[in-house]
Amino acid sequence: MTFRLKTIIGISIIQSVMLLVLVLSSVKFLSDSNEQQLVTRSNATLTMFSNAIKESLNNGNDTETTSLMHDLIALGKICYVKIYRQDGTLIIQGGPKLHEIPNPNSPILNNASDGSYDIESIISSDTKPIGRVEIGFGTHGINSFFSRAKSWIFAIAFIELFIVIGLSYLLGNLLTKNLNKLKKAVDTVARKGPGEQLELTSTGDLNDVAKAFNSMSCNLEQNYHDLREARSEAESANESKGRFLASMSHEIRTPMNAVLGLLAILKETRLNPNQRDLVETATDSSELLLSIINDILDFSRMEANTFYLDNKPFNLHDCLHHALHGFQSQADKKQLQLTLSISDNVPEYVCGDVNRFKQILLNLIGNSLKFTDDGFILLSLDIQPMEDRFVLTGLVKDSGIGIKAEQLDLLFEEFTMADNSFSRSHEGSGLGLAITKRLINMMDGTITVKSQYGEGSEFTFHIMLDNTSEEDIESLKSHKNKTSTASQCIYSNARLLVVEDNLANQVVIKNTLSYAGYAIDIANNGKEAISMVTDSDYDLVFMDISMPEMDGMTATKKIRTLSKRHEKMPIIALTAHALSGDKERFIDAGMTDYLPKPFNRTALLECLATYLSVSYDQENTIKGSTVDNNQREINKSDPQLLDETIIQQIIRDTDASVMPELIQFYIIESKERVNTIVKTITTKDLYALEFEAHTLGSSALTLGNVALSTISREIELHCIQQQFDEAIKKAAQLSDIAMQSFIALEERNAQGFTN
Repeated sequence: MTFRLKTIIGISIIQSVMLLVLVLSSVKFLSDSNEQQLVTRSNATLTMFSNAIKESLNNGNDTETTSLMHDLIALGKICYVKIYRQDGTLIIQGGPKLHEIPNPNSPILNNASDGSYDIESIISSDTKPIGRVEIGFGTHGINSFFSRAKSWIFAIAFIELFIVIGLSYLLGNLLTKNLNKLKKAVDTVARKGPGEQLELTSTGDLNDVAKAFNSMSCNLEQNYHDLREARSEAESANESKGRFLASMSHEIRTPMNAVLGLLAILKETRLNPNQRDLVETATDSSELLLSIINDILDFSRMEANTFYLDNKPFNLHDCLHHALHGFQSQADKKQLQLTLSISDNVPEYVCGDVNRFKQILLNLIGNSLKFTDDGFILLSLDIQPMEDRFVLTGLVKDSGIGIKAEQLDLLFEEFTMADNSFSRSHEGSGLGLAITKRLINMMDGTITVKSQYGEGSEFTFHIMLDNTSEEDIESLKSHKNKTSTASQCIYSNARLLVVEDNLANQVVIKNTLSYAGYAIDIANNGKEAISMVTDSDYDLVFMDISMPEMDGMTATKKIRTLSKRHEKMPIIALTAHALSGDKERFIDAGMTDYLPKPFNRTALLECLATYLSVSYDQENTIKGSTVDNNQREINKSDPQLLDETIIQQIIRDTDASVMPELIQFYIIESKERVNTIVKTITTKDLYALEFEAHTLGSSALTLGNVALSTISREIELHCIQQQFDEAIKKAAQLSDIAMQSFIALEERNAQGFTN
């Protein structure tokens, strides 16, 4: 409905209502006034006639009475006259409509449907009734007048209404003329884009609106132009980013997991010192590369300002030597001189994010190594002390191909390369230096580059690092000594408690620790753990998170309140919860550290070596230390029914003889959990679905059923995010994948296992 039509209808309705009220009021007033006038005149005439015939009626002079009656009738507007004696005898009657009135008894004007208003009066002489007179007054005249008056009133009202409608139409056109221009301009902007200008001749509010529209249209046109350019640049960058991430995830991460697994196997064999050094160097480099790949995949967190740095003490000199050592073999192949120069005033221990610092060194040295075919690469470090901090200045200089001056500004941009053709031949991603600059900026630092094309490049960076206390240095030295011999170090007198509700996981952990020489107790949930900790003295507790009866975080909080000894007892979260922020939640709940599933034997023993050597009487319990878990990630793009590498890892960590029993426990319990999950689809018990999916996913990953673990994790994540429809939909697909996974595991079990 248009504004003009709304205006016409609105005014017409208002006017019609007002006219209707006015007409009805006028008709009512006219009717009442005419009736009152007739009644007054009739009563006066009746009184006058009664007084006139009183004497003749009293004397019995009928002739005089008749004469007076005819005189009254002659006045007009009298329908009939009837005169009665006291005893009711009719004396005389007359009138033009004497015999036309069927019911001469209408004392109320509204009831005078026969055209006669009937009234009567008692005639008295000296207070003595002597007779009665009835007179019928004609109402035809007043009715005719009233009808004509009503017709005129309604006619005038309708004429006025049509005039109002016409004026409303003209007013609507006048008001909407400029609005229509504004509407057409808006339609043009919607159809063709901003830039349309509006010209109005009117003044006032509409003119102000037109000016605001013109200003908005101009600004939007400029903004659209800028947005189109920015969109084009962003789409180009996102396309490059998508290709890079997809390629890296599939082509690098998968073989790197295999490399790390083979290095772990090799490390368990008998090696001479030189061989062990080579294996450890390869392991460090592989793990660092895998860590960097994770950082690149999380690059969106940096863009969203949700990426944070750690600030922990570390050995700076070891970090520098390890970083350079990782490139030594590549430098030897190119016959390059790889040199490290550390100023005498550079401290051995500093406080910062060691992994991000390694990443900076890796990107800068790797970039120089990639573009240098002969000559040298130099890494030098110096510091500028401050009050509680210091500025670390690093220099990476090479004798490579150099960079053209016009390309220096593009060097630190994301997903761009200074020389695309050359970089592609060297498999450059165009992202390493961009990440490096962001990391340095997050460390309150800067990075600059000087380059002479054909002669080499020089990267200089400055970052802020904190000093370390003597206590931190001693702790680092002690930790290094313990973890270096973790696989051989057994605390045979230590009492361990494992709190785990999953039978399959209980068997894995028990056999892993038993194989290493430890004796452990098992608790099935948090309540049992509290009872066992209260009754017995344990040196360390491995605590699962999601359990029936009582979860791990609640149990930890209650254990911490039992006594001062329990306040400092190491409690390690041993769980499949590995989402962002989970570790912080566990530490805040009172746990000492966090070891995610699936874990390997080395990670477990290093964790024990770290915390079993800590005296319970110390004031400060080491919390939040980094445990190298070498966690195996599931390739979600192509999950397997059964991952043989996980089976082999279990055999290495435990023994081949336990596998049949372990698989039997796992399949029996998992089938029950699958049935429970299927029931939750009907009952829509999302809490039970989340709990069962988490437990099933944990045990499935432990036994190598990767596809089953993947879909269980997806169901759990949907429940956590309250995406209930998606969770139910995924749960409906679970049974088929579970059955296929169990069959694959049973077939593998039939093949047998060997150490």
